[in-house]
Order: sequence, then C-alpha cells, then structure tokens
Amino acid sequence: MTKDNFITFSLVGLFFVFMGQVTLGAAFSGNYLFIIFPLLFLLKDQKIKVLPGDIKIVFYIYCFIFFIAWLLQYSYWHLSMRKLISFILFMSMFSYALININERMIAAFKIAIVAFTLYLSLSNLNELRSFDLATLGYAAKNQVGNQRFGFLYIIGFWLVFFFQSQSLLMRLAKIPLLLIIFLGLLLTFSRASIVGLIISGLVFLIVLFGPMIKLTTRNLVIFLLYGIGIGIVVAFSGIYEYLALPFEYFGERLFAFRFSDGSSNFDLTNPGSSEGYRIFLMKSILEYASSSPLFGSGFLGIWIILDDGIGSAHGQYNDVLFRTGFIGLALYLYVLQRLGSYLYKADIGLFIGFIGVLAFGLFHETFKVSHGAFILAFLIGMWATELRRKEI
Repeated sequence: MTKDNFITFSLVGLFFVFMGQVTLGAAFSGNYLFIIFPLLFLLKDQKIKVLPGDIKIVFYIYCFIFFIAWLLQYSYWHLSMRKLISFILFMSMFSYALININERMIAAFKIAIVAFTLYLSLSNLNELRSFDLATLGYAAKNQVGNQRFGFLYIIGFWLVFFFQSQSLLMRLAKIPLLLIIFLGLLLTFSRASIVGLIISGLVFLIVLFGPMIKLTTRNLVIFLLYGIGIGIVVAFSGIYEYLALPFEYFGERLFAFRFSDGSSNFDLTNPGSSEGYRIFLMKSILEYASSSPLFGSGFLGIWIILDDGIGSAHGQYNDVLFRTGFIGLALYLYVLQRLGSYLYKADIGLFIGFIGVLAFGLFHETFKVSHGAFILAFLIGMWATELRRKEI
C-alpha cells in the first residue's frame, strides 16, 4: 500500500468514526470527536486560517447573540455552563472553516458517508432476522433502524448514484448498492427520510432537465436504466413480500391521507398524536421566539419550556429559531443557501444529497445531532476553502 493510499484509508476510517452515535442521557448524540481533526491541524501548522467573507460575519454575530443573551437573560444564569456548552457545540459548524480542505479529504469524506450508510443498511437488514415484523406491526419503528440517521441514507444514496468510474463492474455494482441503501432507509420507518429522498429526486430531475444542464440521450438512458434495474430487482427478488410492513407503513402514514371512511389520517389537534404534537411544539416555539425575538433562549434547547425537562424541537429550523431567535434563524438559512449554491457548482452528488437533508430538517433535527454537525462542519470547511482560494 502506498503512502497516499494509507493516508486516504486512514481519513476514511477517522471520518467513519466521527459519524458514529454516542448516546448520553435523553438520546443525546454526544460524539463530537470530529472537532479534534481541525485542532490537530492547528497544532501542526501553528496557525489558524482566517474565516473568509460572510462566514466571519455570521460567526461574530452568533458570538454577539450568545454574549448579550447571557448578560440579559439573568433568569438562566444558573444554566450558564450548559448554555456555554450548547453554544460551543452549535458553533462547531465553523470548526472545519479554520483549515483548508483538500481533494483527498473530500474523497475520503464521501467514501466514509457511503461506507457508513451501507453499514447502517446492512445492520437494519440483519436486524430483521431477530424480529417478526408481522407480529410487531408499526412498533417495528422503534425496534429496527434509527431515524436519527435518516438523512445520512439520502446523502449516501446520491453519492453512489453520481459515482463515476471507467470500470463496467463498478458501474453495475451501483444498482445493488443503491437498493441496499434504499432498503436500509425504508427500515428506519422515517417518513422524513422518504420525503427528503423524494424532494431531492425532484430537484435532480429539475437539474437534469433544466436550462443549466443540457439534456442528453446518455443522461436520460442512464437514469432510466437505474430505475428499471432497481424495479426489476424489487419485483423478482421477493423483497416486497419480505418487507411488506415498511411499504404498508409508508403507504398509510405518508401517502394515504384519509381512511376509506373519509376520516382524517392525521389528527393535528391532538398533542398525543405524532402530527398534533409537532403542531403543539411549533406553536410553543413561535410563542417563545416572539417573546425573545433577538436572542431566543441564548442557545439553550427546547427542554427549558417542557414539563419533563427533555425533548426535541422536531425540526432543525425549529431548534435554531428557539435557540437563537429570528435573527439567528435568518443567518442560519443564509449560510445554508450560500453553502447550497457552492455545492451546486462544486459537487452535484453532495448538492442533491444536501437538498434532501434540508427537506429532512423540516421534520427532524439534522445538524444538531453530532453526525449531522460533522457533515455540516465539513461542508462549510469545503466552502470556506474555496472562498479563501478566490481571495488570493
């Protein structure tokens, strides 16, 4: 093995570890080891890269929000240490912007995402051997798979889809790999994952047929062949019968909006239902943010207003709004928009996957959980490296 290959494989292994979940209390994802990576570079080079352009301005505004919120929200002074930790974890999204991300790192990052997604998918399929889905019914959602990783499947799916190789064998291998990832996604029983994959697929079609990329017979044939290939495998392998419950679950919970008797399949007024509880949380977050529009909670989580002292905002943007107020949310959306614009030009696979993650974030936290924080930090690092290159 050459030195270059050894470094690449080492990076893949390291990034793979960064995406693992370490559960601390209330299902908190506490694997923030990814922050060590840029710190090692800083120790080696003895020099911090200057945050470029708009990234630096956003960084300083978030620091200002934290300081002023800590100063003025004296009712939370007893939570100062927890507020500081939450702030540091939130700001970890800028950690990789302090170093230059090279092509080898990007390649290792993409391989690690695909490898981790395949690992999750195969683990989900293996778990089926221990459960009787027909007996479990919809309770299988909490037994098989993990919806917290749902958005990783979306990124992994599109990275495999857009993988380019001169090898016929590698190109043919894409169909079973895409199928494995898709089945793994189904077994998370996460409606947000399906919605994210569908929306990212629609964006892909817009890009494919849009004016900025010429429609070629080759592109259309490739897309159709992959679709037909996956369809044939599903139809003739017995997969549908084997995984009938996930298909039934998504059919009822996502696509069948009404029962046959005409009654609504979604009870938005009942906080005891999944959909009703999300509406309740959204109203609570908007009420709180309206009472503190400039600073939100000062980076504390929604648990401070819930009776049991634990809980999730059930949405990445809900969470940011609660923690930072309307100004903080506007800045966050601005960063995501600029990052998306960069990815569109830099890497179409990461861009389409990123769109799916943004859609997933409407229903669940994405970049708040540690593996999502690593993904966002690395992508911002790629963007920051490109901005510095343009400033030279």
